[in-house]
Parts: sequence; C-alpha cells; structure tokens
Amino acid sequence: MFRFPSRAPKGAPARRALGCSVIALLAIGGLPASPASAQESDSDVTIELVGQPVSYDADGRLNIRVRISNESAEAVGGFTLNVGRESRLTSRSDLQDSFVSTPGVALAAITRVIDGPVEPGQSRVVKLGDPVSELLAGEDPGIYPATINLLDSEDATPLDSLTTHLMYYPGGAATQLNFAGVAPLNDLPSRGPDGGFVTDEVDGQPTLEGALEDKGWLTQTVSELNRLAGRLRLGVAPTPRLVEEVADMSDGYRRGDEQVEEGSPEAQAATNLVDQLRQVMRSDGIQPVLVPYAYPDLPSLAASGVDGHMATQITLGETVLSDVLEVDVDRSWVFPPGGRTNADALELMQLTSNTGQKTFFSGSSLVEAPDPLLSGCPIEGLSATCPVTVSTQAGETVGYEADAALQAHLTAVVRDDDDRLNLQRFFAETAMIREEQPGRIDRVVHASLPTLWHPSGRVIRTLFRGLVRAPWINTVTPEEGLELDIDRVERRVAQDSPAVRHELDSFDYATIDEAESTIQSFNSVGPPASMYQRLLRNYLVAESRNWWADEALAARGLDYASASVEEARAELDKVSIEVSDRITLTSRAEDIPVRVLNDAGYPVRVRFQLTSPRLTFEDDQIQTFENGRTPLTIPVRADASGIFPVRMALVTPDGSETIAESEPTVRSTEFNNIALTITVGALFFLIAFYLLRWYRRRNAPAQEPA
Repeated sequence: MFRFPSRAPKGAPARRALGCSVIALLAIGGLPASPASAQESDSDVTIELVGQPVSYDADGRLNIRVRISNESAEAVGGFTLNVGRESRLTSRSDLQDSFVSTPGVALAAITRVIDGPVEPGQSRVVKLGDPVSELLAGEDPGIYPATINLLDSEDATPLDSLTTHLMYYPGGAATQLNFAGVAPLNDLPSRGPDGGFVTDEVDGQPTLEGALEDKGWLTQTVSELNRLAGRLRLGVAPTPRLVEEVADMSDGYRRGDEQVEEGSPEAQAATNLVDQLRQVMRSDGIQPVLVPYAYPDLPSLAASGVDGHMATQITLGETVLSDVLEVDVDRSWVFPPGGRTNADALELMQLTSNTGQKTFFSGSSLVEAPDPLLSGCPIEGLSATCPVTVSTQAGETVGYEADAALQAHLTAVVRDDDDRLNLQRFFAETAMIREEQPGRIDRVVHASLPTLWHPSGRVIRTLFRGLVRAPWINTVTPEEGLELDIDRVERRVAQDSPAVRHELDSFDYATIDEAESTIQSFNSVGPPASMYQRLLRNYLVAESRNWWADEALAARGLDYASASVEEARAELDKVSIEVSDRITLTSRAEDIPVRVLNDAGYPVRVRFQLTSPRLTFEDDQIQTFENGRTPLTIPVRADASGIFPVRMALVTPDGSETIAESEPTVRSTEFNNIALTITVGALFFLIAFYLLRWYRRRNAPAQEPA
C-alpha cells in the first residue's frame, strides 16, 4: 500500500520547487495517488469525508465536505486540496478494486488552496463547492472514482488522501434497481432482571434513556422514517423486547433506587417514541416484519434442545407488537437475527409456530454454488438480484439472500470511523449492480441495516434520503419484491450454520433450560401475573444473541436466567411449615396439628406431603393458603407403636420444587394400650375363674357317712 511520507520541515527552496512541480503534476493527473480508502497515513495530519451528495446531475456542484485534522505537535499553516477524477467504472470487480488499490491517472482535476492554520489537536471542515461540470462535463452516466489529495500548501508535501465515488446521472436513470431493505431496530436489553432500568453504558453504547433523547439514535431513526413516509418503502423489524421496554418507561419506571414518574421528561420521551413508531408501522410503504421476542440466534436455539422456546419467542414477539404498536404483523415473515438460519431452524419455525415461510438469508445460511459464476441470480450475473426459494421437510420458504458487498459496506459504517465514506461506497455498489445490466427491470437486491447499530441523525438521514433520491434505486417492501415479475432461483439451505463467537461455550442453554423449569414450577404456586411474566421474559432475554459480543456480555446475559431463579426461590422461601418437634399419637387414627406460614403477600397454592415408614397419610391435595399463619390438621394412621421420624414438606403443585420441610419425631402408644388391656383382661378372667371355683366348693353339700 502506498503511504505518504511524514510531514517534512518547511523552508527549503529546493523543496518548494519540488512542491510546485508536484502541484503541476496533480493538475494534469500524473501524480501516483493514494489508496482508495481513507489513508492510513504516517502523517499526523489527516483528511476525512464528512459530507457529499449521493448522486450528481450536470448542473450541480460537488458540495464535498472534508475534515482536516491535525494531531501533530505543531500548527500547519495552510493546505492544498486536489480532487482528481478517473475514468468511468464498468464492473463490480473494478469498483471493488477502487476501494483498496491505488487509483490510476486522473483525467480531470480541481485544485484549491486553503489558507489559515490548523493548530495541534484541532480540526477544520472545508467545503468543495466547485461545479460538477469541471470534473464530469460531457461524460456518460455512471460511477467515477475521485481522489482527494491533501498537501501542505507551503512545500506541497503529501499528507493524506481519500477516494470517494461520484454517481453521475444527468437526467436520471432509464431503469431502476429494485431494493428490498430491512431496518431492524435493536438494542441491548435495558430493563434488568429485577424490573429496574440500568443507567450505565455498556461498551460505550448509550442507554435506552439516551436513545430516547431528542438527538438519540432511536428517536432520530423513527423520526426520519416518519418524515419519509410514503416515499421510502422498507421493511421495519423492531425487536419486541425493545418495544416493550420503551412502553414500560412511558408509564414511569424504576432507575436504580430512584423512581421516575409517569409525567417526567424521560417517561414523556418514551411515550412520544411509542406514538411515532406506531405511526411508522401503519404508514404506507412500511412493512412490519416479525422478530423473535428477545432477538435469539435461531440455529443455535434450534440445536440447544430447549423445548418450545422458539415458539415462545415468536409468539410473544407477535403479542408485544400487537399490544404496544397495535399492528398486525404477517406471521409468514420472520427476520432471523443476524440473518442466520438453517434447515433445522426453518423446520422448527414452520412446525411449531406456523411461521418462517418467508425470510431473509445471509450468505452463510445458503449452500454455495459449486461454480462461483453460477452463484448469482439471474445466472448470467454475479449479483444476488432475484428472490430465492429453499425446501425443507416442513415445506417451502421464499425470501432474499443478502448481497454480501452491500452488507459489508453497511457493517463498515458501524465498524469504521469513516461512516460517510462507507455509505458512499454502499450507494456506489448499488449503482454498479444496476450498471451490470442497465436495461433490465426484473432485478431486486436485499440488504439489512446492521445489528445494534446506533446511527447519528446525520448518517441515518443520508442513508434513508439517499435511498429515496438516488435515481437508479427503486425501494420496495420485501412483500412487494416477491410480487414483482422476477423468477426465483432454487437454493439449498445450510444444514449447519457457521459457529458464532461465544455461541455455546460461555453461553449455556442448559442453564437457561433449568431456569425455565424452576420458573414454571414457581408459577404453579400462583404468584402475581406481572411477576411471572417478568421472570418468563428474563430467561428468554438470556437467549438473546445481543450478548454475544464478548465474554462479559455473555455472562451478563446468563445473569437474567440465574437472577430469575434466585428470585423465584426467594419467593418460595417466604412460605414455611410450623410443627412441634415431638408428636405423640395415642390412637391408631389421629390428626397432627401444623401451621403454614405465608409471608409472600399473596395467596399461595401448595401440596402437603408426609413421608414415614409407619404412618399412612391419606390427604395429599393441593391447598391454597392466604397471607399469615393458617392452622392445618393432617389426618394420619399409625401401623405400629414406637418412636420414628416423619418428613413433612410443602411442595409446588407440580411437585418439582420443595418449598419448606420439617422432620418431627412421632411416638405412637396405641398398640401398647391394646396389649395392656388384653393382659389386664386375662388377669381379671383368672381371678374370676378361681373365685367362682372357690365359691362352688364352699357351697357344695356334705357327703353322708358310709
């Protein structure tokens, strides 16, 4: 990669002479230019693209704005900006080469001298407002690379450069490329396991409160969608958990130890966002797309073995959107988080939820064609410009494969600092797809906005308005794209999706499965519905792929499951059993007195269990106990006399969780009394027998003498 040398000391006459010759070479386009990307220069003085029209016509102006930043230790007195335009690009490979390789000879150039110093640690934004005709007069419509070189104006030392692209369409485009995009609205969960909202940023990301401020990413995104209603046609896929949290905040919420009231500015901002999003989802040109409740990774969820979770995620997601946004989503459409799906996930969605008949595929979700030249659609192009259809054992699924290059540019907007430059590359890529076969109208491409993208208002306006105004783009909703007269290509869905970092090592589905069992058992006791719903949602949140950025976030996600288990068991611990340590039974069938103590604050349903080798317990029914102490008599029957232990327990109605237990000692005297009675009876019998015999002898008549 070509690198500009470090900035040299000023003042040498020979260097000034060299500088004059360099500028002359720039004017005729003979200077070897920098790499096409924003230069990773050795210089501490850099140039960054901050503003540019998406497209140009013959009568417009460049209106390119660049930021010049000085991170050196000394002030720079002045600059020279040179804009050199190259020849028209004719293929996607040429376009992609222009992103990474050294540009060729400039065919036209503009030179501007910028007076005034830039102090160390300071920056300056400069606008190039020259007429477009100075660079593109008489040229054919198309995509033209333009390299902007930054030089020290005193000695013409090259400092930095960048290459952007001019999409030149005087008079518009004869045909347009259909673009079926999806904008997911997604964020890390902000409501904690206990129902309170977090206030600390995670990895520098703004809190939900920050996202709802006037210049917050969520407010700006929804506002721009509202502003372009009817002109921008798009799929919008809000994560239901995010929608639910915003709705909760609108009613007032707990933030740490502080209670934010319903009428507060923060709660009002949440109310406004819900109202605006509700309006967006009902507006013309917007297709609501269903997202599983907590944004789980579908392939790993299908492989995890947790029963019913995918159906719960999808059904609960649909319920939240219906309740909060009052919108009916088409269940046949599902947006798979991260674009990841596979055969098992599709089959599970269709069999358990009757959904997933229409979806979106990332490149890794489909099996690659043996010949890369046959991987596009229609076959004669390399671009994925038609809908796809795949078949599984559960049926057929249709949808779109995301264009890899378009997705890469949108991802780079999030990853890199040069977001405006990457957006211009995104639009250049769409224009070049159209230029591949400019006469065809039966083509549609797909891309989705990145996950966890928190764009600034400036970036989201550039993207959405660019999609509306670009003369070569016709936006359509995903459903409208399927209704176009475009042949679908058959593809094979992947059986196994590539592993995702932290997918199964620190992200433990077994823990989540155990949490579900405990919470469902706790629910059989009869807690308040709001408490159960929060705990239910907590273990679903633990499955979110939003936690998969690093180990710390993955552990934080699992905390939603473990904290819910701890809360459920703490509630169960509020119920106990009181019974005497020693119990004496004086008859074979007798009642044992116990008391059930309920400090939960709500009625609980429990099952009483008694286990003993010598007692028979005949009453094992579920009973409801109000708050406080409730006396209870337990009828038992003794099978033998003696002293023996007894285990008494209160368990959940389903029997899977022990709530409380006690082990008193029982002494049965019933059979000793029977033996004593028999012995005493025998003694009285003998006494009576001998008394009767003595009486008879005494009263017998005397015998006569012989």
